[in-house]
This record gives sequence, C-alpha cells and structure tokens, in this order.
Amino acid sequence: MAMTTITLDVPDHLVSLLHTVGDQLPLVLEMGMSRLAPVSTQAYMEALDLLTQNPTPDEVIAFRFSDEVENRIHDLLEKNRSDQLNKAEEVELDRLSQLEEQLQLAKARAITNSV
Repeated sequence: MAMTTITLDVPDHLVSLLHTVGDQLPLVLEMGMSRLAPVSTQAYMEALDLLTQNPTPDEVIAFRFSDEVENRIHDLLEKNRSDQLNKAEEVELDRLSQLEEQLQLAKARAITNSV
C-alpha cells in the first residue's frame, strides 16, 4: 500500500491515545472515515426520519431505502463477494447490515401489530 507522510496538529489529550495505536493509525483513520461515509449516514437519516414520524405499521412495513442507499449496499455486497472491500468499506457494510437488521425487526413487529 502506498503511503504519504502528513503532519497533523492534534489536541494534547489525544497524544497518548495516538501512541497506543502506533503503526495502526492508518487503519484507525480509515475505520473512522467510514463513519463519515455520506451514503451510510444518509441511510441512518432515512430510517430515523421514518421512525420519528410516528409511522403506522403499514408505513413501517412499506419502508424502503432511497435508490442511492440501495445502490451503495449493492455495491458493497458485490465487493464483499469478490473480497475487494477495504477496511473502511467493511465497517460501512457492517453498520448498514446492523441498521437493516434493526429495520427488519421493526417491520416484524409492525406485521404482528397490523394483524
């Protein structure tokens, strides 16, 4: 992997933490950046928007992510199948999978409540 040297100003309270990660700092940065993935964040905002609107069971059952989120999930799954995910993408896919699992549970509850 190609590397570039950069100089950062960091708050004093982080210095000791940075020393503990040592050579793993590039991995920590990559994983942290995955938390900022715009489509992943969008997926959480879409789910939060639904759940904070006091949806009916039918609205919960009918919920689908936007095409942009669905396409990102599809792309990540394809890269995963071919073992081409980087660490940040692994974290992003894991987050999206956890969100999808929680939404499936909400949909199961909604189905039970609508019967």
